Amino acid sequence: MWFALMRGPEAETRRVEFETWLAADPAHRQAYSHISEVFSLGKGLKSAVKVPDARRPAGQPVVLARMMGSPVLVLLLLLVSVPMLVGLTVAAMRAIGPGHPLIQADGTGRAGGAEASLTTSPGQVRTFRLADGSRVILDAGSRVRVMLSAERRDLALLRGRARFVVAHEPRPFVVAAGGGSVLARGTIFDVTLRGHGASVALIEGLVDVRQPASGTAAGSPLESGEVTRLTAGHGIAISGGKGVVLQATAVVQPDWPSDLRDFRNVPLRDLLAEANRYSDRPLVLTEPHLGDLRVSGIFRVREPARLAANLAELLDLSLMESPAGIALGRRCRPREKNSCPPS
Repeated sequence: MWFALMRGPEAETRRVEFETWLAADPAHRQAYSHISEVFSLGKGLKSAVKVPDARRPAGQPVVLARMMGSPVLVLLLLLVSVPMLVGLTVAAMRAIGPGHPLIQADGTGRAGGAEASLTTSPGQVRTFRLADGSRVILDAGSRVRVMLSAERRDLALLRGRARFVVAHEPRPFVVAAGGGSVLARGTIFDVTLRGHGASVALIEGLVDVRQPASGTAAGSPLESGEVTRLTAGHGIAISGGKGVVLQATAVVQPDWPSDLRDFRNVPLRDLLAEANRYSDRPLVLTEPHLGDLRVSGIFRVREPARLAANLAELLDLSLMESPAGIALGRRCRPREKNSCPPS
């Protein structure tokens, strides 16, 4: 899918996302190179073919080598490229599964009744394309359930955070999360689970956010509760009571799917919490009050050791690494005795 996208009209708009995916795992680069090789072999099948002269007597022998520039080469290309393409297709279908929304269940171009569970592992950010043309970008350790039918597009965020890039069409696109729901038809928005609720951040377009009715239990019908219409740049918290519309702040990060994040005057604890989504060694503070330090800058949150080193230099903090994690603390001053960690 990435190979096709990067050869199409969306190439430039998806380049940062593609390069992030390419660098995330050596297997990604290997798979992409393999597809490129297969494509290059296929282009060899376009070699010019000489059409035999129609005036040639029917019984006159025709030498195959005169009809094609190199028949042996063409045959070898057919024997190599076609089985490889078929094999890759079969492998991809087996890996995705028949219920995945990427597999079109009927001839209409829609996955009629297709249901799937999209997941990412810790440290992994991944993009899924649905049969209707929508995209779901899952943050690390997230899960979304998808159900597409002829009448509706129903999704549920079960864990973590997701961005939904909704293809415009008549069927409603509804995302359930935190007891409420988000209705959209052609827009871009983020949904993040937080405790017993969720937050919605609108990047483009309009959405209707339905709050759960006060006192309703989890699993109650999503049709109940107050509805709030959001405009781009605003967010709302879904909870057991009324939602409060929030002005766009640095907490609402439209660039979170990218490795490079732009943070503006955020508490240090929030920056570390964001980086810990992608780290198997957590970044911690030796003293809680250090979390109040304000930080601005562009950081690579998926490289915890590099991030910790940059923050230590920027904020004049000490840095201590161990197998259990990376700790940032107050740097010892001259003549201080046992009151701070070593530099």
